[in-house]
Amino acid sequence: MRRWAGFAVLLALAGCTTAVSGTARPEPESPPSNLALVDPTRTASVLTAVKTATETVFSYDSAALPAYEKAANENLTPSARDELAKLFAEVRNSAEPIKLVTRVIVSAAVEQTPDKARVLAVLDQSSTRAGATSKGIASVLLATVREGERWRIGEIKVNPAGSPVAPEKPGAGDRAIARVRDSARDGALRAAEALLSLDPADPEGSYARYESVSTGQLLTGFQKDKAAQIARLRSAGTKSAMDPNAAAAVMELVDDKASVLLYATTTVTDASGQATKKYLPVVLRLQNLPEGWKAAGIETVQPLP
Repeated sequence: MRRWAGFAVLLALAGCTTAVSGTARPEPESPPSNLALVDPTRTASVLTAVKTATETVFSYDSAALPAYEKAANENLTPSARDELAKLFAEVRNSAEPIKLVTRVIVSAAVEQTPDKARVLAVLDQSSTRAGATSKGIASVLLATVREGERWRIGEIKVNPAGSPVAPEKPGAGDRAIARVRDSARDGALRAAEALLSLDPADPEGSYARYESVSTGQLLTGFQKDKAAQIARLRSAGTKSAMDPNAAAAVMELVDDKASVLLYATTTVTDASGQATKKYLPVVLRLQNLPEGWKAAGIETVQPLP
């Protein structure tokens, strides 16, 4: 993964200076407050550790309770054990033997420091009871802490909402990478708000918003038959709007492209005025253009085979 070396050099040349004894000197460099993707190898190591812990404690076999309790003690803080006990109450109280297998489909670091991390993850869950198997996916935000060489889960939020992340200070080097990461996250949120919203009473406006945040094949698809696209929007019959505070985390930065994992809640209102909530984990593929980040693709996260 490239680390935006050329972009960092440009920012360094435009960096803030202070006058000392009549000489302009660069502001002392300090690390960014959020280290997610600043060191891709370290972020990948954290995500691997959290993936292992998550798949261990979110899986359950009523025939192997001692092993499960041991894993929970090793991978969860006491408060997180209480949270998971509440989430698993129905599973653990089942009168029939039950086995739950959880696998992480995709994850990304929202925030990372040397000793703490917040990870957004989408989980594939397969439950077997009385010979019948059911599948589903769940989205969680996990607050983790490092204890020695182990990362333990300290907080679990199911169907999470996003929370503000402190903006990075301008600067070169790692701080430049952090600011590009944050601008990609913000660009993904803007694009998702447009792409996940629909107003059949204003199909032209909905189409224009789609077009304004798109590029590449996604834009080509919208423009392929504009009249038909607008007609479909007009006849949709339901209105959709993305709720505020979607949770988002950048998965990857390569050159002028980014992949962002986003968990959004949308409010869908039918023709009779009845509103329902839809929960969408999606991955946005972004391209950084002179006018800012635009979506080149959007994919709904699907269960594992």
